[in-house]
Amino acid sequence: MLENELEVGAASQARKSGRPVILKLHGSFEAFGVVFDYLSKTDPFTRFQVGHFSSVIRQQLKTGHHLVAMDGPTAVGYVGWILTTKEIGDNWQKTDGKLTPVAEGKADSAALTVVASRDRSILLRLIRGARTLNPGKRVYFKREYDGEGRSTRKSSVANAALKPSIVEST
Repeated sequence: MLENELEVGAASQARKSGRPVILKLHGSFEAFGVVFDYLSKTDPFTRFQVGHFSSVIRQQLKTGHHLVAMDGPTAVGYVGWILTTKEIGDNWQKTDGKLTPVAEGKADSAALTVVASRDRSILLRLIRGARTLNPGKRVYFKREYDGEGRSTRKSSVANAALKPSIVEST
């Protein structure tokens, strides 16, 4: 289920420290089950229809555009993104336009489309990891507070080349 041997070592080290590990998973049925099980128990995803949402998760696992926080065998956080352009990302943020992916060679931006963790420190590590894996790209965020009576929060950040590391200290 782990992406490579380096992450297996990092996962082992993180388990010894007692901290959840941040890593990529292979696009396998097992990985899909781990992620989907976690998200199906996490608001606001508990109210999503399975069809379209499951295809989004499958695509993120297949392309490697995701990170998962694991505490032993249990997922405790997830972030997934699509690659896109600044024009599409700006339109998505400003007008609720359609967010569409583009081929990797044409992408100058990434949009975080699925972000979940009940633990703020894990959430920040996941977002930081997604930014690290998209150096030089503008990263778009859009937070909707479903049923909480707060307005949608939108932002984007231009990334410099960041140190490539999946498991990070907080």
